[in-house]
Amino acid sequence: MVEYRAGDVDAFSMGVGEVCRLESLRQAVVPPYVLIIPFLDLPNFVEITHQDNLEEDGIHGAYFTLRAIEPGEGYLRVGFRDLRTGDVVIEKRIDLHVV
Repeated sequence: MVEYRAGDVDAFSMGVGEVCRLESLRQAVVPPYVLIIPFLDLPNFVEITHQDNLEEDGIHGAYFTLRAIEPGEGYLRVGFRDLRTGDVVIEKRIDLHVV
C-alpha cells in the first residue's frame, strides 16, 4: 500500500480499486490549537475505509485509508476543525486523479 503525507504532497494519483494511506497534516497541541480534530473531505470517487489516530503524544493528526472507487479528477481537503465551533482552522487542498 502506498503511503502519502499531506504535508509533503500537492497531488497524487490512484488506480480504480487501489488502496492508499494518507497521513493528515500534523499540529502540535499548543494554544490556540488545543481543541481541534482532523478532517478529510473527499470527492465522490474516493472513500475512506479506515481512520487511525497518530500514536504520538502532543500532536494532532490521523491516518486515513482511502480506496478509489471510480475514475475521476478533483481534489481533497485535509486539515483541522475547531471541536467547539466546527470551523476549519487549518486546511490544505491536494489534487487527486483516479485512473
